[in-house]
Amino acid sequence: MGDKRRAKTGFLELASGFGLARIWRTLNPSAVPVLALHGVLPDDEARLFNATGKFMSPAQIRRLLEKLSGSYVFVSMETLIEGLGAGRSPRKGVVLTVDDGYANAYTHAFPLLKKMGIPFSVFVTTGFVDTDRVLWNDLLEFAVFSSKEKVLPAGLLDIDMPLGTEIQKRRAAVSLKPRLKRLPLEDAAEQVRLLCEKLQVDARSPELEKVRFLTSGQISQMAQQGVEFGGHTVSHPILSQETCGRVRTEVVDCKHQLESMTGRPARCFAYPSGLRGDFNKMVKQEVRDAGYVAAFTGIPGLNRPDDDLFEMKRLPVDSRWSYAEFDTRISGILETMGR
Repeated sequence: MGDKRRAKTGFLELASGFGLARIWRTLNPSAVPVLALHGVLPDDEARLFNATGKFMSPAQIRRLLEKLSGSYVFVSMETLIEGLGAGRSPRKGVVLTVDDGYANAYTHAFPLLKKMGIPFSVFVTTGFVDTDRVLWNDLLEFAVFSSKEKVLPAGLLDIDMPLGTEIQKRRAAVSLKPRLKRLPLEDAAEQVRLLCEKLQVDARSPELEKVRFLTSGQISQMAQQGVEFGGHTVSHPILSQETCGRVRTEVVDCKHQLESMTGRPARCFAYPSGLRGDFNKMVKQEVRDAGYVAAFTGIPGLNRPDDDLFEMKRLPVDSRWSYAEFDTRISGILETMGR
């Protein structure tokens, strides 16, 4: 952990320990956090794919949700959108969303959340459903973490990157992702394929089963039992980098495919990656025109009745955070401070 990261973590934990997060929530009851989880995997299954902490273990997510339930009321995405559209927000409300559509949303998250009585929504990249395909970023992490090579030669990065330790591998994976993200989707996927060859990694390894996607049957079953589903494109491109025609196909086809699987309208959408620059005015308009009523970003923050429904903010759920750190982030203090 770097010095800046260590200092920020220390501040967040102190803010929670002194009760500032609880006080801030009390003063801002109309501000609603939306949590962005990517998946639930046991630690031993997540170790090759978790450089950025996107997969929580079942024990971690259970502890987190149990603690949050003492301060918040979990509500459905539909309840939140209808409330905000009518100029109100659920008091002490919090919404749980799951991105991408990994099969572990069915095998690990669904049974746990159903038992706890917590509503949640899944944003699905429909082109990966019923296939053995994996996202290029997952294949990238697998290549880096499973390779026995000690150095990643300069190429995608400007300098050689050591791969001798877990920390070095994590640093390499985190450095590679933003470089590849700037490329067109197909080019990024090709670069990762070449990376697998360079690192002598099998791009069809059985280990990748851990990051496969849902089946249409699993989606249908979950929908019948109350899980909400939203669109997340067909192939997971960064939409701001695509043509208007490609964006339209990605959001419209995703909606139709998802509705065919669930038998229900797909009313909400989540932009892939979803940070500033990953979507723009054109993308937002295409999402509206497709018939979605709201769209979620990856921009940290809370949501209020006057906010743009097509730029809904979300807070990531990071397996590397302590509960005290998470408690402060979800309160909205950092948003107010502009940090």
